Amino acid sequence: MSPTVPVGSRTGRLLPLIGVLLVLFAVAALWPLLAAATEQAQPPVQIAASLAPFVVSFGSVALAGRAEGIRFAAAVGFSTRHTGLQLLTALALLAVTLAVTLALAALGFHMFGEGQTGLLPFLYAALRSFLLVGFGEEFIWRGYVLGALRRNLRSGATGVLLSSALFGLWHYPGGQDVLQVLVTMFFGVLWSAARMKIRHCSTFATGTAHGLHDVALLVIATLTA
Repeated sequence: MSPTVPVGSRTGRLLPLIGVLLVLFAVAALWPLLAAATEQAQPPVQIAASLAPFVVSFGSVALAGRAEGIRFAAAVGFSTRHTGLQLLTALALLAVTLAVTLALAALGFHMFGEGQTGLLPFLYAALRSFLLVGFGEEFIWRGYVLGALRRNLRSGATGVLLSSALFGLWHYPGGQDVLQVLVTMFFGVLWSAARMKIRHCSTFATGTAHGLHDVALLVIATLTA
């Protein structure tokens, strides 16, 4: 029989994760307010406002990893080993997410965001979508949150389902409707399962897939605007 872990010890190990989740949902709630407050501001102010939530979110993850004694790359599940295999995994994941999105769009559901007019705004939006949204969300959700849940719950399936549910709900304050939230949850399950079940799949693979997916939707939205 394994020894019983004191409740206080379990709670102490959960504190960094709880702190990160509180920060993430606070950011999600305040993000639309910040965007509205800076809508008429000068471009540098708007850019700073669009970057600030990521800085706060990454900072919370870095502090949580440090509190747990985990180096940042390990905390966010990032590795560039077996790059070729990871890129192939990313392309396979991208094919699934794009197929689901395009199928729902063909049925008449709103699945694309806003396009961009002008070369510089488009390039900034594409870079932000690929690096900060794609890789950033994977570092946070498929990296730290999934990893912390697995460490604390000792259940991979529970970690996948819970982190993916939270990932979907986290998008709701940003303007996603119920269907989009459910699709986001499904993508979260897909990317999380890939991390757990596919050999050598790190957040490098899921971040590439996620980033390319978001850029593809940006291109479609821009072309059809």
